[in-house]
Amino acid sequence: MRPALHTILKLAPVLLPFLLLFAGGLALAVAQSLGWWLPFPHQGSAGDAYRQLLTPHMAASFLLSLRVGFVSAAASVALGTLLAVGLWRMPSRMQQMGVVYKIPLILPHIAVAFIVLVFFARSGVLSAAAYHAGLISGQEEFPSILFGGSGSGMIMAYVYKQTPFVILMAYASLKRLDPRMLETARMLGAGMGMQWRRVLLPHLAPVLHTSFIILFLHAFGAFEIPFMLGESRPAMPGIEAYSLYFQRDLSHRPAAMAILVCMFLFSLAFIVFYTRAARRFSVRGRPYAPAAAKGGPPSVHNAAPHIPLTERKL
Repeated sequence: MRPALHTILKLAPVLLPFLLLFAGGLALAVAQSLGWWLPFPHQGSAGDAYRQLLTPHMAASFLLSLRVGFVSAAASVALGTLLAVGLWRMPSRMQQMGVVYKIPLILPHIAVAFIVLVFFARSGVLSAAAYHAGLISGQEEFPSILFGGSGSGMIMAYVYKQTPFVILMAYASLKRLDPRMLETARMLGAGMGMQWRRVLLPHLAPVLHTSFIILFLHAFGAFEIPFMLGESRPAMPGIEAYSLYFQRDLSHRPAAMAILVCMFLFSLAFIVFYTRAARRFSVRGRPYAPAAAKGGPPSVHNAAPHIPLTERKL
């Protein structure tokens, strides 16, 4: 028996219920979006629900979701990478004290949204502090950060919640990086920028790409934070699907399922496109690839980055 098939058979008791539930839910969503298996007689063609999504309102909803997902994921990855490298460079005793960054990881998304709401609402803590400091004469003068139509409140909540996840992933990857590689780069005349481009970022690239995909797709299709901090018009696609499914009559159920199916297909397409683009970029543009012997750690000499003469620090 092939090892792969043997492994699949061993995991079958765990995977089978998951696959049945996932495949069953997906099949039900697709069928109901086409007007099948509904609790009421459907009148109309199979593609009516998808044609209902071709409106400026739904286009604005998807664009808002893309903006919130991309900005929050990019900001979380950038900030988390900087903090992870800073934590990795600290002495071992201070690294143990740095575990406080994990606190947002244990907070539910609803709690994070409530924290942002308490601090940044027009009647929140910052507004009250600005009023008592004499900066504003009333809460109406405080800028509308949360519900201004740009998704700023959701972005702040996601960055606060997701940055520790990036730190955790990047820091675990940095623990496997030999510090002598940075020392070798410095000996070859590399400055701080060159060390980032030639050593740190190539080493962290797989982890950062994976983290970005996870964070982007989660923010794109999440429900909790948009439910508390999102705008009513346009609403995030998850909120639109929830509203159509639970707060409207049964005739809107195919449209709700069509939104979920479109979100699922977009997620699959994004994963395929992003992984291919990242792989192509890593092959063409990666500054160096560490060469490691089988069964042992990479050598400092053969893993040293190539520093062009024009970029060496004199």
